[in-house]
Amino acid sequence: MAQSLQQRATRANAVPAGVAAGIVGAVMLVQALLRSILSVFSTLAFSGGFGVGDLYAGSVFAPVGGFFVEIGTNVLPVALGVFFAFWLLVPLTADLRVPRVALRSLVAAAVGSAVALVFTAVYSGWGVLFAGGDFFYNSASTVQSALYTFVSIVPLVMLAGFLAWFWVSKGRPRASAL
Repeated sequence: MAQSLQQRATRANAVPAGVAAGIVGAVMLVQALLRSILSVFSTLAFSGGFGVGDLYAGSVFAPVGGFFVEIGTNVLPVALGVFFAFWLLVPLTADLRVPRVALRSLVAAAVGSAVALVFTAVYSGWGVLFAGGDFFYNSASTVQSALYTFVSIVPLVMLAGFLAWFWVSKGRPRASAL
């Protein structure tokens, strides 16, 4: 018999959901930071450094701005979606079997991608509204971005789901008898 949403919204379900979302968020944050740093260095390397041609500090450090956009439109929304999915929709409990954990992790990845789609659509819509541009091009690229996000986070969410499930199924470590 299926549990109601109110029955699933417990602290016992929130803890493994938080662990899984924390793992996903931390890994995605480190990946975004490394991409930003590599972009700055590659801009410097391919342009020959400061003072050459049209290169200025704003163009070199533009990936840093992209880092913050990625946090707001990708990292945080995916982590929030994974948390709410594992907490309210498909909780990770000790009595699950491996195929169920895998299926629930796929659902959590889909929910995380859907939340990222909403955040990205709002960000893109904001950009079209205030900066101008083609709305339909932005909407198509937003959907494509959500699909790419889903494909890229599935392995990470699966790993985080299994790690949180192992943690829940093993329980807290017992004190030593010594």
